[in-house]
Amino acid sequence: MIEYVLGNYFVKKGLLTEKQLKNILDRQSSVKVRLGTIAVSEGLMTQAQADTVNMLQQSVDMHFGDIAVEKGYLTQAQVKALLSEQGKAYIIFMQTIQDEDLMSVAEFERAVRRFQLDCGITTARLEAMKSDDITAIVTTSLENFSTDFEQHAAIGIRLMTRLVDKDVYIGAAYLADNTEDSHPGVYQKLTGERIYNTGLISGIEGLRMIAKGFAREQYEEDELFIYDAAGEFLNCINGLFITTASREGTLYEAEPQHFISEADQAVSLGSRALHIPIFGKDGSAEFIFVE
Repeated sequence: MIEYVLGNYFVKKGLLTEKQLKNILDRQSSVKVRLGTIAVSEGLMTQAQADTVNMLQQSVDMHFGDIAVEKGYLTQAQVKALLSEQGKAYIIFMQTIQDEDLMSVAEFERAVRRFQLDCGITTARLEAMKSDDITAIVTTSLENFSTDFEQHAAIGIRLMTRLVDKDVYIGAAYLADNTEDSHPGVYQKLTGERIYNTGLISGIEGLRMIAKGFAREQYEEDELFIYDAAGEFLNCINGLFITTASREGTLYEAEPQHFISEADQAVSLGSRALHIPIFGKDGSAEFIFVE
């Protein structure tokens, strides 16, 4: 998730070209992250210390971590923690950029700090994004909104990555007045401890992205099938949320899903809506909660 957010920012700022970003993202699955890169990024070693260990590996048949411990650069606990970081998207993204000689570790970290400042990202949210933990990412993204939709939103985004597009990422959430308008998309009302509408809203292209990924079929021109498949995916999200909530002692029921097309007359679904933008390889949409 974070590699797409940072990658698009780097392109916007002229730090990468679109072609370079595409090549980086295509290469990531085959990249093995070096322990020294992570150690320098985490501030546990200097670049000079990492270079020393790399040089020693040319003459000694030992792992990087073992040499670093022997030299007193790292502890065994730190090596173990660093090894657990090797598969994370943020680290792989950084390593790939370094391998392509596009930025050094220091330049990459400066660019990330610039991203954080320019986009108003809190340190807690940035660390959540680096962790690949969707619950933490959603929770920190919604920390300024008193809506209590974090659990429901996290379930939706998790299912999106599992069933629609593994590389989907979310944008900046926002609240909007929803008293006089509604948006094209699919909707489903939940009743219980709270009463609210959920929705996946977008033009037909964004809904096609969801339908294509979820149903694993091509929907080129048949808008009815697109709305139906996107509605089934929304029902899947809400069904899992209802099951999870019931285990915690909170009961909800879901009404049949329905859709509003671009040609339909606006219908009021509530007074306030929380919008969470969702971006995928083939389009974008918004996950919304309307009270």
